[in-house]
Amino acid sequence: MLYWLPRVCVLAFAGLLIGFGLVPDTATDVARTLLVIVLGLGLLSLTLLVFPPERH
Repeated sequence: MLYWLPRVCVLAFAGLLIGFGLVPDTATDVARTLLVIVLGLGLLSLTLLVFPPERH
């Protein structure tokens, strides 16, 4: 469960940002923000794959 916790927190944070309107109104800015979030989650997954927490 701890493996998924950072992803769930980031997705919840992104949902709150979009839900409260803290993201700019244009579709391009929203898409760019979501792309950065997805890339961040991908980098987190890659980091956890290369350096598993139970080994280091």
